[in-house]
Order: sequence, then structure tokens, then C-alpha cells
Amino acid sequence: MKLTDIFVPEDRLYPSDNEYEIPSLRIDRQPETGLLLPFAPWGANSRRRSHVGTFHFYVDDYRFNNIWLHPEKLILTGCKEVVEPNFSLFDSTPIAFGLQQLYKKRWIARWFQECGVNVWVDLHVSSKFRDFNRLGVPAGYNAFATRGVSDCPDIILDELEVAKEISGQLHPNLIIYGGGNKVKDICRKHNLLYIEQHMVRMRESREGVDNG
Repeated sequence: MKLTDIFVPEDRLYPSDNEYEIPSLRIDRQPETGLLLPFAPWGANSRRRSHVGTFHFYVDDYRFNNIWLHPEKLILTGCKEVVEPNFSLFDSTPIAFGLQQLYKKRWIARWFQECGVNVWVDLHVSSKFRDFNRLGVPAGYNAFATRGVSDCPDIILDELEVAKEISGQLHPNLIIYGGGNKVKDICRKHNLLYIEQHMVRMRESREGVDNG
């Protein structure tokens, strides 16, 4: 796709497999097993965007809300892979509003795929939206990501089951971002790829420099 072919979100519709018309992802545009590095949060450091292999959106929503209006900004970085935008969804979120957030997330993901970027499906939603979050993800898709929660580390086991059901694989391609030692232990037990949280890495890097 050329830059002259870029359209704002309301200009294009995509095929859907559900009554809510949430776009379906392309099964031929998913990452292979393993994570393409560097892996970085969108909005954390715009000066280094051109050197990122995979972007994720496990940051405060205000850092990436503009991605809905200008998804081309990510394409211009040259990144090869991306985790779907993680618009916050809680059990207290009204379903009508949550479906809008899911539409935006999956539309952006499908648009990225059309631009040649491989997409990891984001599984990090509240239990209320877990089933809705599967809309538009075709059976057999096998590239998932989620954020570990230190206070509730076992949540990733529920998300692992979702990944198994969709992919049809006993050991699905699932990456876990952050969550601390309890989450890390679960990842080891279930042979999942654990990535340390960005701010933890930054702090440890600074401490390493300070301690010489």
C-alpha cells in the first residue's frame, strides 16, 4: 500500500463474521512463533520509533488514543509487527461503549494487516468482554498477546484457554507482557514467552549504570 492509499477510519469497511460488523482479521497476516525485537510501547519514546520491530499498546490510553485518527503514523515507522491497541475495558464499562472500543481495535488491526504489518491479537480485556473480544478473530489464528497483572496472575490462565480454543493448539503462540515474578513463574510452567515490562527494564538499566 502506498501512502497515497491511506484512508481515515470512516472511509473503509472490512468483511465481518459477526452481527456487530466488527472487522475480521486476515489469518495470513499473523506473526510467526517468537517475538520480533525491539519490542516497545507506543507513545513511550517517539524519538526511537524508527528502530522498533514490534509495537504494543500496553500503556495508558491517552498515549495512543490518536492512533484511531492517524493509524498511518505507525506504518511510517517501518515496524513489521504490532499488538492490537488495548483500549481499556472493565466490568463496569457499558457493553455498547465496549463494542465501539472493540470495533476500533479490530478495525485498526485489520488496516495494519492490509498495510503489510503482522498482528498479534490482544486478549487483555475484563471477563465481561472476553467473549466479545473474540469477534473477528478467525478460527486457527495463532498469535496472541496479553498483559500480566501482578495482583491477579492467574488471569493469564483464562486467556491461555481462549488462545487454545481459537488456535486449536495445545501450546498456542502467546506472549505475556509484565506482571512480575508470579506471572513469570506461570509462563515458565506453561512454556509461554514472558517479556519484562518497559518501565521495569528502564529502572533496572538505570540502576545498573548507577551501580557501575
